[in-house]
Amino acid sequence: MERVTIKKIAELAGVSVPAVSYVLNNKKGVSEQTRQRVLDIIEELNYTPNVNSRRLILQRSFNILVCLDDPISTLDNLFYTEILSAIVAKGAELGYSIVLSNGGSDDQREHFLQNISQHNADGVIFLRDISEELQKSMESYGMPYLVVDSHNTVASYPCIASDVEQASYDAIRYLIDHGHQKIAFIGMERVPAFYLNTFAGYKRALADHGLSVQLDWIQSNAYDEASALKCMQRILESSIRPTAVFCASDILAIGAMNAVQKAGYRIPEDVSFIGMDDIILSRYCKPALTTMHIDKQKMGTLAVEVLDNILNGNDVETSYRIPFDRLIERETVCNT
Repeated sequence: MERVTIKKIAELAGVSVPAVSYVLNNKKGVSEQTRQRVLDIIEELNYTPNVNSRRLILQRSFNILVCLDDPISTLDNLFYTEILSAIVAKGAELGYSIVLSNGGSDDQREHFLQNISQHNADGVIFLRDISEELQKSMESYGMPYLVVDSHNTVASYPCIASDVEQASYDAIRYLIDHGHQKIAFIGMERVPAFYLNTFAGYKRALADHGLSVQLDWIQSNAYDEASALKCMQRILESSIRPTAVFCASDILAIGAMNAVQKAGYRIPEDVSFIGMDDIILSRYCKPALTTMHIDKQKMGTLAVEVLDNILNGNDVETSYRIPFDRLIERETVCNT
């Protein structure tokens, strides 16, 4: 039996090979009548395009690079792991292979840029905002890219972001509604824009309720469990102990909770906690963490869809916002 090829489909449909490629990749450039004729032949012949054939004809690799950036967007950060699982699933659905790359150190960045220069991928998804230098490199190589979990409000590249300022505000308001007025803050200044936005929400909520910021309760240099534990220890050393703590991510909250429990305090009776992200670990820590939920699966899925649109020549927006859509009440906040 004769092997079905794109060339054969083009002959049967009376069109060019590129026209068949446009139809297979759902691109503009053919009439609806031609599109339907090609689709009818594809269905009749039960044709499934071979990946290698698509690569040769379209001059594409059908690889998407996902760039991690130590130490913030590592795979042991469960926030990014959930996003990545959605990227892999949506990539497979659209016919892409997902390739992980690390751009943290100078050597890793050099290897990453080598892959870009050799066009070993069709596009790149960055986890977290990129430097101006890296942005210029990407543009010089003509490589399509976007950023997931962006906090750059003036970016010229497509971004998928979340409103962490409003989420922080809502978290603090929830604590205040439960009677808390002595509220500490643990943030992540290693990601400056993220830190400024979360701290802004914290300050705005306190100001709206006539509460002041106590400097002893502000800790900004947390980025993982261990550093958050040390931040919480410093808060406990202040002259007045807060009744509640807002942490800018769940992993920071879990580290801070460990410090409180090691010091002999009860959660939530002595110190209440609220986090932000709703990573899977927040359900299983003891006690289970109250937190602001964001749809991380949606962030990953949308990233692949937007990049696929860019690669297919479709118009995309420069900013996509995923809201923290609800607060998950668990066991770490009580009334005062």
